[in-house]
Amino acid sequence: MKSYIQKLRLKHDPFDEEIQRDDFFGGGNRDNLVHQVLDRERDDISLDAIIGSPGSGKTRLACRLCERARSHVRPVLISVDLFTTAQRLLYDLLRDLELDPPGDLTRGLESLSEYAIEQTRSGKSILLVMDNAHELGSDCMKLVERLLANRWSAIHLALLGEEQLEVMLRTRLRERYRAKLALHDLPALNRVEIADYIHLKLARAGYGRKLPLSSQAGLDVLQQSEGIPAKINVLTAALLNSDEVPAVGLIFGRRRNAKPPTERPEIRYLWQAFALSLALAVVAFWPIDAPESSASPQVPRSEIQRISLPATSARAPVALPAADPAPANPAAAGLVDSTNPPPAEDESPILSRFEQMLLDAPPDNFTVQILGSTSEEGVREFIAASSLGEIHGYYETRRGRGPWFVVVDGIYPDWETARHAQTRLAGSFDDLDPWIRRISNVHSEISRAGKLGDP
Repeated sequence: MKSYIQKLRLKHDPFDEEIQRDDFFGGGNRDNLVHQVLDRERDDISLDAIIGSPGSGKTRLACRLCERARSHVRPVLISVDLFTTAQRLLYDLLRDLELDPPGDLTRGLESLSEYAIEQTRSGKSILLVMDNAHELGSDCMKLVERLLANRWSAIHLALLGEEQLEVMLRTRLRERYRAKLALHDLPALNRVEIADYIHLKLARAGYGRKLPLSSQAGLDVLQQSEGIPAKINVLTAALLNSDEVPAVGLIFGRRRNAKPPTERPEIRYLWQAFALSLALAVVAFWPIDAPESSASPQVPRSEIQRISLPATSARAPVALPAADPAPANPAAAGLVDSTNPPPAEDESPILSRFEQMLLDAPPDNFTVQILGSTSEEGVREFIAASSLGEIHGYYETRRGRGPWFVVVDGIYPDWETARHAQTRLAGSFDDLDPWIRRISNVHSEISRAGKLGDP
């Protein structure tokens, strides 16, 4: 057993690639790809190809496509290799569809055709997901073309593979079948998403505190992993398994103009020791028999006042630049209503105006997430310094055992409109990768913050 599993009291090894667990990470455009492939409504696109480097999470994404398939879709997952023939591929497909696979390839295609026509008539379809599709041979590529024929309109294909898969599809597919193709890149994770990825892995293994890595160790993960999940797993496991004692919590996505702490830890401890010694000296030499010390103080009752401090969950308005001290529409800008009094200590946290706006939005709408952070102050500073759309703001949810603040932009009625907004925001933030979220998922996350009266 690796030492960090016992040291951090983990339920399992979150970075063990041999164990298949429900640890799908939706960042880095992965959640968008799942929704885009599964929500495919255009009849002219029946083949989605997802291209990613080795270790980028293609296999987990292939499993996610099958897990999230709708009730009217029959998913089939097949992992191919260099020895997979067209007959073997068709055999595995028919077997997973619970059809009797005949020995002849032509008869097998006829059986599949009849089954696909029945699915079309009943309003159902077939999703064929092929992992490691870059290892398909020429005979398998011909079978892919036959599956893309018009009479098999109920069959949708999703191929996942490395860069050579794109070359294969562009060169081996005939032109009329290339018109049915949509190519997608599986990008590497940025520095913010790397932190979220490690948080998710540890949280699902039972660890809910700060990342147990020093700042230098976090920098090593960022530089050496290149944003590839498989490399992140290996590097993080090696760092956690080492004898290094963490100095501070790992910080990802620090602002460039942020100032480092000026006080050294050892100086702070010396001051604390000096203050404690001074307090002990005062107690030791304080005269206990002085007459004035035994006299009871005469303080008028009217001078005793109870000072009520605002609760920590109350939100302050977002600080705007000096050039625009008062926006015309605070609700549209995602600001918190500062006129509402803060809740008392025995009351539940209140919703901000922007959170209520998100809850009032239809659940089938979309929004674009820009970033998430454990620091509410940092999120406010980001919003104040960024040029976002007319409707923007942040909401609070829970991640692990602590709060998590998510910045989103816009409320869009359909996926295409949200896609245009995502492209615009991606061009504005070079170091971030905005991704599209369903409003129904946002509703669920807001409810985790305990502001809706849920236990």
